[in-house]
Amino acid sequence: MKSTQSSKLRTLLAAGCVALLTATASAPALSAGKVVLAVDPPTADTNLFWNGTGERLPCFQALVGHDPVTGKYNNSELAESWSANEEFTEWTFRLKKNAEFHFGWGPVTAADVVHSYELTTGPDSTINSIEHLRAASAEALDEHTVVFRFETPRTDYAFQHAGRGSMVVYSKAQFDKEGVDGYVNKPAGTAAYQYVSRQPGAGVTFERVPNHWQGTVPDFEQLELRWVPEPATKLALLLAGEAHISDLPREIQGDAIAAGKTIVKSKNPAMTTGAIFNGMYGKSGDPAYRADLPWSDIRVREAMNRALNRPEMIEILYGGRGEPVPSWLMDSRHEGYVPELKERFDGMYGYDTERAKALLAEAGYPDAFPDPTIPIVSSVLSGNPEFGTMAELLQVYFEEIGLQTEIREMDWATLGNLGRSREAYLISPVRNAPIRPTEAALVNFHTVRGTRYGGYESDTSEGLADKLEQTINPEERNRIAQEAFTYLFEQYADMPLAAVFAELTVDPTVVKDWTFPGVSTNSVSHYHLIEAAE
Repeated sequence: MKSTQSSKLRTLLAAGCVALLTATASAPALSAGKVVLAVDPPTADTNLFWNGTGERLPCFQALVGHDPVTGKYNNSELAESWSANEEFTEWTFRLKKNAEFHFGWGPVTAADVVHSYELTTGPDSTINSIEHLRAASAEALDEHTVVFRFETPRTDYAFQHAGRGSMVVYSKAQFDKEGVDGYVNKPAGTAAYQYVSRQPGAGVTFERVPNHWQGTVPDFEQLELRWVPEPATKLALLLAGEAHISDLPREIQGDAIAAGKTIVKSKNPAMTTGAIFNGMYGKSGDPAYRADLPWSDIRVREAMNRALNRPEMIEILYGGRGEPVPSWLMDSRHEGYVPELKERFDGMYGYDTERAKALLAEAGYPDAFPDPTIPIVSSVLSGNPEFGTMAELLQVYFEEIGLQTEIREMDWATLGNLGRSREAYLISPVRNAPIRPTEAALVNFHTVRGTRYGGYESDTSEGLADKLEQTINPEERNRIAQEAFTYLFEQYADMPLAAVFAELTVDPTVVKDWTFPGVSTNSVSHYHLIEAAE
């Protein structure tokens, strides 16, 4: 990446900010007691959790909570405790007896949990990790106990009911009286903030719950999530005082800091990022597999990896605040970590444009492929404001080695629909957010039954994921996971980049701090811990 390209991007962003600041500088001040977050729009603008991709509204809770600092599971949400049998084929959750729904919809019971599970796993669910949530049965044993039973082991099923999990709990009583329209118009959650209103395409507003059942009292009376896809507009709103918190791309954070704003970040790495080769439907007999795709050739995949100047990408995208990773799914805190892959990375994936060009020549690119174009998705995704810039960087690096490219503007839902129909033949920036347990990661991204935002699939990846699911012995699970990560690494199954913390820019005259661990889909959580400035 030439420095002029970085300067060009920064100049364009800054120019947009100046124009917008002129238009908004005279905006009236916000009323006291309200905090506004100017953030990327969610994938789906809906109150129906199961019609999104796992982005939870601040009014809802799940069964399992997280410590706000360490991110470890705790009982800070709806379940008092949970346990599995010796075979990990049954998971039992015991609910807190004092949990209450908003707006007088009554206590939280096991019937509400089963009802929410049935909605979330229903035929219209678009949750991308739904395979991991599904059980053979979900049963209310009594008013406060629910059991999930499986035909195969589930060694970390608590993950599916935690911050990055696949389910939040809705009121069955509300559904029985008002149907799904009740959830669309005014859903009853259980968190310390309750729903007020939604303006489609604009945002959602919440208010502090009086006498919350947990005794939680957030500092701010109101919380507004305002959907703002353009980085320049976010910055303008923040500088004009119309927003107090924003997920600004790091490349323009400096402009906000120069104006007196500050940065808060997750207490742990919130995600690993990179890019994936969508459409690699390589399991035997899969009719969706296309051998004519340029990246179906391992030499092209290696060349594309060799084209990336990762230190420069990390500097441009994350201000240098990112740790290079040899795999965007492998993490040292989870089973299967292979330290040798980090040592082998430079020799196999290191930036080398001459080697990349030689590999393309060996593969016969472009003449050997009916359509040699490399389509790159540029999209807005909540929690990842850098993805649009990442797409542009990929294009520049790829073209430098002689690849023919095309940027395709596309929202995440459209990409998901292509994946669902097994037609996602393109390259896209990607995240593992939060950093999933190994089994969930491998099943989700490297099997036919995984997410519709899929990457590399093969008989080998599917077989290893199947073995991991069937095994409960810790040593054997670690060996299988290591084999899987080594295999994917040697196949150049993706283009890993970095592990990064989630960073938010805040107005310190309104927001003092925000403690969150980085364990949710869009990285932020624990909205009740947003601290007001004194």
